[in-house]
Amino acid sequence: MIQIETDRLLIRPLTETQLHLYVANNGSLEKQLGVGYSPKEIAEDLADALENYFLRLVPQHREQYYFYTLWSIILKQGQVLVGDLCFKGEPDEEGEVEIGYGTYADFQQQGIMTEAVGGLLRWCSTRPDIKTLIAETEAGNEASEKVLERNHFHRDAQTRDNTWWKCYIKDFKAADQAKTEQPLRVG
Repeated sequence: MIQIETDRLLIRPLTETQLHLYVANNGSLEKQLGVGYSPKEIAEDLADALENYFLRLVPQHREQYYFYTLWSIILKQGQVLVGDLCFKGEPDEEGEVEIGYGTYADFQQQGIMTEAVGGLLRWCSTRPDIKTLIAETEAGNEASEKVLERNHFHRDAQTRDNTWWKCYIKDFKAADQAKTEQPLRVG
């Protein structure tokens, strides 16, 4: 089982069965994951992606299903689901793969998604097939932009309605390593 662990979070890709439980939105997923149930609103665009993308593609890509499913984010303290991440398919021939994410309303503005995206980047940095992550934000979504900026993404392209971001794994690894190394203090 794949699982990413950060200081506050557990991040797990959902199996096909778990995706069906997610869609049911009745506590059955939480029961299966061993976490507390709190009702969540499934936005229209996510409901559409579940029906027309995730649930259709996971069975076709069993070996690499984690590139075609939601990854649930569990807050360790309280053992509750707080958001979701996803890849939008496998990395292309250049090693580029797009991610998407969302934090449930009750858990926004707590740094959860910044931590989750950082955890996902660390996992990606262990995979030789992933060189670059890309993400898209809607115009005016400053919270989402901050999540990406704090994880060493840079603006790559911008339209009137959207901004595209990139994070090169090698740059993330260097910044992440520099952040964890403490300078030697003399004196």
